[in-house]
Amino acid sequence: MYSIIQCYSCGHLLLSKIGQKTKKCPYCNIRLDLNKVKTLAQAKSASDASRMIIALKQNRY
Repeated sequence: MYSIIQCYSCGHLLLSKIGQKTKKCPYCNIRLDLNKVKTLAQAKSASDASRMIIALKQNRY
């Protein structure tokens, strides 16, 4: 399972595996605490999550 999260520093959307504790944002290089980020959606596969990110970006999340 994957989560679609929003970086609390720069606002970009990212993928993370459910169960991860931290993730580094590739856009602003900040280490994110995944317990504090905004989770926008969840998906069963990485490809489903990628499609969801594209849809969210088109709708301006």
